[in-house]
Amino acid sequence: MTTLDLSHQRAVGDLLQAERILRQKSEETIRAMREALLETAIRFDGERLESLRRGDPSILDHWNATDWKAFFNAIPARSQGWGNVVAVDEQAQRKLQKRINDLQTALEQERARVAPAESTIVKTVVSTESVEQKSLPAADVIEVLPSNVTPATTVMIVDAVKMKANFPQKLPAAFSSVLGGGERTGGDLTRVLQRYWLILYLVGRWRLAASMELEEVLGGAVNVSSGSSSLRRVLEDMEEAHVLVTEIINLKSPRTALKLYRFSAEGERLYQILFQARAYENDWARLIRLHEGARFPEHTMAVIAFAMHARKRGWATQIMPEVKGSKALPDVLILRGKEKLYVEVELGDKERVSKWRNQSALNGGCVALCAATPKTRARLIDDCRLNNLAGMATDLETLVRNKFKEINSASSLWTESWEVDVKGE
Repeated sequence: MTTLDLSHQRAVGDLLQAERILRQKSEETIRAMREALLETAIRFDGERLESLRRGDPSILDHWNATDWKAFFNAIPARSQGWGNVVAVDEQAQRKLQKRINDLQTALEQERARVAPAESTIVKTVVSTESVEQKSLPAADVIEVLPSNVTPATTVMIVDAVKMKANFPQKLPAAFSSVLGGGERTGGDLTRVLQRYWLILYLVGRWRLAASMELEEVLGGAVNVSSGSSSLRRVLEDMEEAHVLVTEIINLKSPRTALKLYRFSAEGERLYQILFQARAYENDWARLIRLHEGARFPEHTMAVIAFAMHARKRGWATQIMPEVKGSKALPDVLILRGKEKLYVEVELGDKERVSKWRNQSALNGGCVALCAATPKTRARLIDDCRLNNLAGMATDLETLVRNKFKEINSASSLWTESWEVDVKGE
């Protein structure tokens, strides 16, 4: 090989290396720009962005410049152009902000004062609904539910409103270095501390795990729209403080995702300090311990999603209930009025005759199942029919099709029910 050949190879190698460096820098710039776009989108219209991501968790991966431009163009304009800049009176702004903080603090104090009356009113409304809608009775109030059962969403909101009056007025010393509220002061600090404590309560007492449901109940308790950036920041604070452990679990069929939370050791410690009692094991932690939840994350997510949707529709639930004297190992127990059903969440469509027979016996002659999609639901129902088993069924794709905010106790949990010919046994 001549000196010229070696020089040529070095030159080519240098060019390739330079190209790799430029490509790497370009990719890093693109990633940084995408992150900047995402942060800006969350800041200006986070609720709409989250709604799009719930419909398709991977949607942002496919967006190009045109898609981002269309998203930002749909945000209502907050100014009239470059030339219409109004001078800001900072002193007046500070006075107004102080006045707002004072009014918000006074409002929270007034809400705490009237909370017992509010609780009585809501319970009366729930009771009235159960009389008017005999086919859809409301879930029992907390006082008559077993301690290991999570009540319906509306009942948890009433309970959370009542709990606000029981929280300490000052920040406990144990919280100051962990959940001290950051740089917030005045009414902002009071509000965020109250929300930290409510999240601790909802996870440690009512076993909630899904971010969507935590925001729904917290928002209802503090009169803020679920999905708002202020509620999301509360959860982010607790995640960054390592009070909550989190993971986003994706389901391929149907295409959906849930962000789940459970306590860290620090979270359990803070709960015990605040409430002078040990936290209950929340739904996600329970599935990890009893049902190989870490090994089968999709099934874990599906069970939590079904229970969340059942509670939003007025049912009380228990994940992985203990059933004495039975071979059945149901995923969820649901309760509403006098109704009591053990439900199996099944993502596959394999024939499982023994499972359905055991579950039917547990439910007094009725199968109750939640499939992944309408197609797999139909297959599982056919298996039950062939084995002369009556029942009722739903599927996750149908449940998540409606906006979570719009679901209530009048929304049906079951998509289909069927009878069988008893003589055919």
